[in-house]
Amino acid sequence: MANYKNLDENIINEFIGKIFGGIAKRQAKSIVKDISKKDPKLGKRLAMANKLADDTKKYLANLPKDERDAFEAEFDAL
Repeated sequence: MANYKNLDENIINEFIGKIFGGIAKRQAKSIVKDISKKDPKLGKRLAMANKLADDTKKYLANLPKDERDAFEAEFDAL
């Protein structure tokens, strides 16, 4: 298990942002693999997040066009 020192909220937020940014950019497999070597528990959780992102992408791809467009419009409003 990795030892984490000097953790404050800003460092944690940046770390999580970079991880999920990588997942969104489809670089997740290599990121999760590298992290899993250092911290297996965190790697397992990130692998689950990656699988959820893949499942969500498939779900959105299978939606009818009008529902998908409505979802995208709502998401863009955020």
